[in-house]
This record gives sequence, C-alpha cells and structure tokens, in this order.
Amino acid sequence: MVVASEGEVTVPDQKRTPTVRARQLGLDLRRLRTEAGLSAEEAAGLVGCSQGKISRIELAQSGVSKGDLFLILKTYNVPEETHEQFWQLAREGRGRGWWEDYRHVITGGLSTYIAFEAEATAVNSWNWGFMPGLLQTEGYARALFASDPRRVDPDEIDRLVDARMARQVRLTDGSLSLWVVLDESLLHRPIGGPKVFAEQLDRLAHPSPEVTVQILKQQTVWHFGLGGGFSVMSFPEHPSIVFTESLTGDSHVEQEDYVSRYTLAFDHLRAVATGPDESRTAIERARDYWMKEG
Repeated sequence: MVVASEGEVTVPDQKRTPTVRARQLGLDLRRLRTEAGLSAEEAAGLVGCSQGKISRIELAQSGVSKGDLFLILKTYNVPEETHEQFWQLAREGRGRGWWEDYRHVITGGLSTYIAFEAEATAVNSWNWGFMPGLLQTEGYARALFASDPRRVDPDEIDRLVDARMARQVRLTDGSLSLWVVLDESLLHRPIGGPKVFAEQLDRLAHPSPEVTVQILKQQTVWHFGLGGGFSVMSFPEHPSIVFTESLTGDSHVEQEDYVSRYTLAFDHLRAVATGPDESRTAIERARDYWMKEG
C-alpha cells in the first residue's frame, strides 16, 4: 500500500478514494452480513461474486452497482423497503471530490486523508514533524515539497501547493474547526529559510477564529505523542476516525477502542501543553527571532 504524509507525496496509485458515506455503507454492509451469520466467503458464494469483491465494498475500496447492492441486501435479509436508502448512500459515496483533479500528484494515502478531511466538522491534530497542512503558508508548503529530491518538475510542485491551499478554504468559511498541539521543536526548524519561516510563524500566531493552537514545551519529558503525529477527525453523523503518522506516511484507524485511545491521548496533550495565549506569545517570540535572522 502506498501512503503519504503531510510532508511527503509519493507515486500515485489508482485505488478508489473512500469517502465518509462510502465508508458508512461499507460498515453497514459488514454489520448486516455479520448479523446474518455469514462470513465474507459465504456471502460471496450466495451473491455469486468473489470474496475479494465483498471485502472491497465493505472497505470502501470499490463502488457497488444498484443491482449488486440490492442482491447483497436481499441475501442479508434486509427489508426491501429500506433498499433505496442504502442505494442513496452508495450514490453519495461515489461523488467526485475536488482533490481528484490532483490525482496525478496526490497518492491514494494522502487522497484518502483529504477525502475524510473534506467531510469532517472538526480535526484535532498533534504535530511534531511539520506544520499541519491546513495551516501551512504557500511559501512553507513550496519549500517542503521542493526539499524532496524526487521533486524535479516545477509544475508538479505548483499543483501540490495549489492542492494544499485549496484545503484551507474550509477554515475560512466556518465549516471546519481545527485544534492543533505542536511540539515546540517546530518553532526552531526554519523550513524555507528565515523569511519564509517567519511568515509561517506569523500565520500560526494569527489563525482564523476556527483554529486553536497550543505549544507543547520540549521540557515535557513524557507525553502521549511520543509515538508520532496523529489526527482525530469528527463527523456529524458518522464515527470518528484517526490518521497516524509513521516513516511510511499516514494510515487510518477506525476501530472504536483505538479511536477512543487517541482521543484520550489528544485530551492529555492539550491539557499538558501551554494555553493558547501563552502559546501565541511563544510563537511570536520565535517569529521575531527568525525575522531578524532573515
């Protein structure tokens, strides 16, 4: 599986990008299959398809035709009067997001992240490698992408930067709230050089009203974020989901118990981090330093 983080985008794949609604349909179908007492293999035999097809639909990795969906629902003994509701969910899940226009430069991993982010109402994010993509300035994002030795095409970098800026619209139209906790070391990592970095810190110090920023001091010896960065996304009518960062990029976690652990971990991080006002003062102090250096 090819995945990508906020700081890296690799060779794109052709896998379907799941959306919240496609994910919900998959969860519903898996639940209904389980309630019917069927394994994926048994369901596939009754429906007349491969086990892989059943699994891909449940994992929101592929779409489902109306005929196949109704056959699956009938196999699971789902009342016929509810079939159209599931088909509506399937149709909504097949919607094409704006990020699909960037499919040649955004991988399946990052595309998946953006697809969920586009439908989330709140994101709580712990960062210690890069500034969160939703708060990056154009200069910082460009320097980040250009620092990748595999990035040799200026047009490709332009497209990546455009996509990153497009994501930030939701912070200005009031449709998404963002709460970030940043490791203090990020204030001393001048990606793009002093001038670009000072502009990035100024953005961080004065975000939109929908954004809360806290700084976790480096003197904090132990905390729940030592295992790496992560983001908890919340949705109005669907279960929350967590994206975790690693050397290979972002991967998502859906199991309720794991999501609960990450939610508690973020609550711990913002409890031990400095408050928003004190954090703003620290960011402005770092900004002034890098302005002088530039």
